[in-house]
Amino acid sequence: MEQKSAIGRVRIYNSAFKERGREGVVMWDVLPIQDGERIKVIFESASSPWQQGVWLQTDKGLEVDGLHCASVELWMNTAPQEVICECFTDDGFLSVYNIWDSGRGYGTESQAWSSGMLIEESLNGRRYHCNDIGFETSFDKLVFRIERVRE
Repeated sequence: MEQKSAIGRVRIYNSAFKERGREGVVMWDVLPIQDGERIKVIFESASSPWQQGVWLQTDKGLEVDGLHCASVELWMNTAPQEVICECFTDDGFLSVYNIWDSGRGYGTESQAWSSGMLIEESLNGRRYHCNDIGFETSFDKLVFRIERVRE
């Protein structure tokens, strides 16, 4: 099942979890965002032996710490606990998914058969409970939030 946006961007759900009776596991999330809007990524916890992170992308890029990038990988073990990103967009969407590095020489991994996120809505944004690999999971491999910066 996909959650369609106003102009075609979609939230992508993990069909492998659905086939096993677990609905609502998101592989790729899409948040509505305004051009120039600032968000805060807040790392809460990780319980994986592998490095955990988050990938962010907009159609016109993001600025983090003065650097403009088409997309951004933020790693819990190297980024500050809270990271401010300025989003640039014409289509009004921020794409988000969890990433990891198992240390086995594959580099950044994502979108695996059993990866995904459970998402909680909040007044200020969303909380993500992530899984990297495996169906026996409590979705605690990485927990992070994305909040809108109110000025």
